[in-house]
Amino acid sequence: MSQTAYLGVILSSLIGSVIYYFYQKPAYKNTHKILLLTLAFVLFLEAAGAFTGSKGINNVMLYNICGTYLQTFLLVSYLKLLEVKKGAKRKINLALMGLYLWGVINSIWIQPIDKVFQYYSMIPFGLFILFLSARFLYQVLKLRVYADANIVAVPHFWIVTGIIFFYVEALILFGVYHWNPSIDYAILKPWMGLNRVMAGIMYLSFGLSFYTPYLFLEKNYNKR
Repeated sequence: MSQTAYLGVILSSLIGSVIYYFYQKPAYKNTHKILLLTLAFVLFLEAAGAFTGSKGINNVMLYNICGTYLQTFLLVSYLKLLEVKKGAKRKINLALMGLYLWGVINSIWIQPIDKVFQYYSMIPFGLFILFLSARFLYQVLKLRVYADANIVAVPHFWIVTGIIFFYVEALILFGVYHWNPSIDYAILKPWMGLNRVMAGIMYLSFGLSFYTPYLFLEKNYNKR
């Protein structure tokens, strides 16, 4: 997937999400707001990254700050809204504070934030997002949430599934590149293309999954 197509996918998802939010009664108002903000933020990040990259400008700090730290905050905020236990939400806040403390330590003493891509920060942040995503799906399977719903009509099911597939693939990809920087680019190039496709699918789910109640039979249940 080319950079132009990738940006087009994100923009299409953002437009579709905005249309649904303003022209339909939002059934998932709080989560929808966060994902709208995330899509707008990612569109800015990727556009800025493409521009700086085309000009030969070092954009590693841009991706470290925006891609690792700020986007993680948005996704964790979204996943926290899906959590049903107040005690768990407090633990999520504490864990996130601990992760940002580690980010500061990593930036100052291990991986300078303006010099290298901070894979040592990406690992714990990514694993935390995967944990929260897996926790949500586990609660769904155990019928602790959306017990009386047709799960394929619940937007969060598709969104969280997309997050899981992308982060598993991304952690493996960047891990391979981090530990083996001399890897043949002929091998890495198609994998990077797959990474962009997975990201595009995830971002599409952020905007278009809210239309799934119209595609699948939906029962009444609590929405957040």
